[in-house]
Amino acid sequence: MQTVFKKIKLVVSDFHLGAGHRNPDGSINILEDFFHDREFIEFLEYFASGVYEDAEVEVILNGDFFNLLMIDYEEIDPDVVTEFVAIRRMKKIMDGHKAVMNALKYFQSLPQKQVTFVMGNHDPGILFTSVQTLISLYVGDKTRFFLESYEFDGVYVEHGNQYEVANQFDRTNYFLTKNLPEPILNQPWGTLFLVHVVNKIKRTKPHFDKVLPFGTYLKWLMLYDFRFGMQTISRIVKFFFKSRFRDDPRRKNTLRQTFNILIEAPLFPDLDDAAERILATREDIHAVIFGHNHRPTFRQFGPGKEYINTGTWNKMTHLDVDRLGTRLVCTFAMIEYGGRVPAVSLKIWKGKRRHSVEADVA
Repeated sequence: MQTVFKKIKLVVSDFHLGAGHRNPDGSINILEDFFHDREFIEFLEYFASGVYEDAEVEVILNGDFFNLLMIDYEEIDPDVVTEFVAIRRMKKIMDGHKAVMNALKYFQSLPQKQVTFVMGNHDPGILFTSVQTLISLYVGDKTRFFLESYEFDGVYVEHGNQYEVANQFDRTNYFLTKNLPEPILNQPWGTLFLVHVVNKIKRTKPHFDKVLPFGTYLKWLMLYDFRFGMQTISRIVKFFFKSRFRDDPRRKNTLRQTFNILIEAPLFPDLDDAAERILATREDIHAVIFGHNHRPTFRQFGPGKEYINTGTWNKMTHLDVDRLGTRLVCTFAMIEYGGRVPAVSLKIWKGKRRHSVEADVA
C-alpha cells in the first residue's frame, strides 16, 4: 500500500540558470550553466501527482537558482547592476528557460502547491521589488521571496554565502546610493572576481568554474598546464591588488576584508562549522539546510541535529580523493511531515521512472 503524503517541502539550490543554451545568433552560450530543464520539469510533475497530488508541497529554491552575474559579454560595466539592468538580465534568463518557468507556474496553479525563492549571491537582483514582480509574472502570483533566510518548524534554510568572506553581502547596506543617479547593488568581492576574471577565462575554458576545490585545481594547472596556470594566477593577483587599491572608495576592500579573503582563497567552504554553530546555539532548530558550495552533504551533530547541503544540478569536476571525477548528481532535501518533528533527508532525483532515492553522501 502506497503512503499518501499530506505535507512535504523540497529544497534545491545552485541551478545557475543563464540566458539559455543558445545565443540569439544560434551559437552556443558558453555562459549557460543549467542544461537539465527536462529533469527539473519532471521533478515538479512527479511531486505534483500520484501520492503527492493532494498533498501540501512547497518547492524551495535556495539561492543561485538564477545566475544574474553571467549573462553576456556585451555589457560595458557588468558589475554595475541597477534596477533596469537586473530586470533586463532576469527577463533574458526566464525567456531562455521558458519551459522551466511554465512548469513552475503550472505547479503553483495546482491546489496546495507553493514556490519559494531564497536569495543567493548569484541572484541578488531579487532585492529589487520590481524584479520580484517580474518573476511572479512568469512563475505565478503565489511566489514568495526570502532575502536572507527562511525558518519553519525547526528547519533553518539559508543559501550559505554569508559564511564565506569573499561572497558576503553587507546586510545593512544592500545598495550603493551616495553620489549616484540611481541605486546599484552593493555586491561582494567574489562577485566582482567572477565578473572580471572568471567570465573572461570562460571564453576559452568554459569548464573553469566547475572544478573543485579551486586551490587544488590551481596546483593541478601548475603541473599539467603550466602556461594557463601562470596566466590564471597572474589574472587573480592583478585583480586582487586592483580591487584592494582601486581609486573608487565604493568598491574598495578594507584591510581586514583583504586579509580574510587571502586566508580563504585556497579553500572552498564546506559550511559544516556554520551549520554546527546554528544547531548548537538555536534550541528551536533541529535541521540546517545550505547550498552555495556545490557539495551535497548530510551530517548529524548529535541526536536530532542534522545538516544538509543540497549541492547543485550542474555537472561538476571534483579533485578530492573521496569524490574524484566529473559527475552530475541532482540532489535535493526532502522534509516530510507526520511525526513530532519534520523528518529531513538528502535524496537524489533520478527521473520519473526511477523516482527518487535517498543519497548516500557525507
